Amino acid sequence: MRKLIILKSLIDFVWIVTCIPALLLLAFFAVYMFIEPESLNMILDTDTSNIETSLMAAQLFGLVFIALAFITIYCVYLFRKTLRYFQKVKPFHMDVIVNFYKIGYLLTSVGIASSVLVFVGQLVFKSQLKINLGLSPYVMLICLGLFFMVLSEVFKVAKYAKEENNLTI
Repeated sequence: MRKLIILKSLIDFVWIVTCIPALLLLAFFAVYMFIEPESLNMILDTDTSNIETSLMAAQLFGLVFIALAFITIYCVYLFRKTLRYFQKVKPFHMDVIVNFYKIGYLLTSVGIASSVLVFVGQLVFKSQLKINLGLSPYVMLICLGLFFMVLSEVFKVAKYAKEENNLTI
């Protein structure tokens, strides 16, 4: 039980220190990149001549990256919500199973979308065809998402087994 308290405390700390300010900064940047297009150089890491020629594409890429960041923050929120059920000693609640599946689906989607976006971004803005076959954060996101989806299935089977066990008294 102490490990659960430590995990919940760490996730709450990450939520307060990282996610809440990130929500505000991302919302500000989503508007600011249309007011000051040079701010896109921070995200896209390109020179100014490429940004000016394809400003609309750069702003679209910026918005998609911001949307992916919002989705990742939503996954942390769902995980916090799920940990509350564990603290209430309700690990087989249907919301836990649904939240694990949502987290897995969203993280897998974010990982795949980010990989594609980085590949296309390098092709469009840097004119480089670069394929990274090694370990990358996007591959880790896909793996983490698939893990949460498998965890959802395991909890679903365990819930069914628990219900069957409760009926055979």
